Amino acid sequence: MQYLSQKYNDKIIYISLLFVCLSIYLIPLLKGLSITLLLLSIILSYISKSYNIKENLKFNQFNISFIVFYLLYVIGLFYSFDKKEAYFDLEVKLPILLFPIISFFIPKKYITKTYLWYFALNVILGLILYILYRFGFGITRAIKHSLPIIPQISYCNLTNYPSYFALISSITLILTHKIPLMSLFKIKNKTSYSLKLGAYSIITIFFLFLNSTSGLLCITIAYLSIILDMYFIEKNRIGIILPVIIIISFYSLVFNLNSFNDRYKYYAKVELKTQKKDGSQRKFILTNAHKIIIKSSLFGIGTGDVRVTINELYKNNGVNFSRYYNAHNQFLQTDIALGLLGLGYLLYLFILPFVKARRQKEYFILTIIILFGTSFLFESMLEQHMGVYFFSFMYIWFSHFLESTE
Repeated sequence: MQYLSQKYNDKIIYISLLFVCLSIYLIPLLKGLSITLLLLSIILSYISKSYNIKENLKFNQFNISFIVFYLLYVIGLFYSFDKKEAYFDLEVKLPILLFPIISFFIPKKYITKTYLWYFALNVILGLILYILYRFGFGITRAIKHSLPIIPQISYCNLTNYPSYFALISSITLILTHKIPLMSLFKIKNKTSYSLKLGAYSIITIFFLFLNSTSGLLCITIAYLSIILDMYFIEKNRIGIILPVIIIISFYSLVFNLNSFNDRYKYYAKVELKTQKKDGSQRKFILTNAHKIIIKSSLFGIGTGDVRVTINELYKNNGVNFSRYYNAHNQFLQTDIALGLLGLGYLLYLFILPFVKARRQKEYFILTIIILFGTSFLFESMLEQHMGVYFFSFMYIWFSHFLESTE
């Protein structure tokens, strides 16, 4: 009876974990539901005595450090004037707290490298399904309303979060390259290579239509990492030919077809201007951020007062943007809210796994960390459900990967 109970609970936990992986691409409500179901499935497994909590409870430095980062925002609540905004920010950032706490109690069998790769596979498949859905939706809409197809499957029409999906897609390219399909599914090398090339192609086409300026840098870092790893680590000198052809084709299309480079031309002409009247908000906030940083000092202005502080900066400098924009830089956004203490701790969260990954020669994790750092320079990734959820998920994923003794 206990065996049947454990078998049943194992299925529930596994399905819940897969749901968590796929929820990266779903709406915030379903993200919250996936975390809730995972939590309930773990609680049920301990209540039914399928697992012993003492045998499976496991703390690690990464997860504890991640929780402390959330607690800094909780402390920032107390010296914020706008409590409502602070509570909302804490709600958005809740995965930073929940993912590491839940991971303490996940049965050990699910945090081995084998299972972690199964979860990574679901991230890859989830992205491919999302890409196919968004392209299908855009093409259908264009046909239905007699509209040009390419604009309906480009930039914000393709997804509301182009910079966020540029990050997700670049990291998914790295996971696709490193996932050991041959050992997971006992398939031949040629089959594994073909499947990976197919995934590379689909994701790269998605990049092409994303028109994300930060995405250009992210895809370059991702493919450079893949090519170097194949050449120097795997010694697969012939295998790098097709990935090289894919990335060269990508850049050839970007730089030679107006359909794919209008966004980048706009960025060069407008986004990089610093004038008050016609320069972009992104450039303005970066060139004037020192005025806020000086005021924020060691502890920042508080979790809930970032929005009003940035809006005051606009007003005091005689600019009027159509709506509120965050700092478009997570390091700066964190510094404004939590001061040098918060900024230093965020950098520590990057350094901690970076050092361990380097020691273990897990170079693909180094690349993932670099990609997160790069994206944090272009977007305030932790101010939206999409960015917080993905960053929290991946941080816990590679922390367990580095801690695994399998």
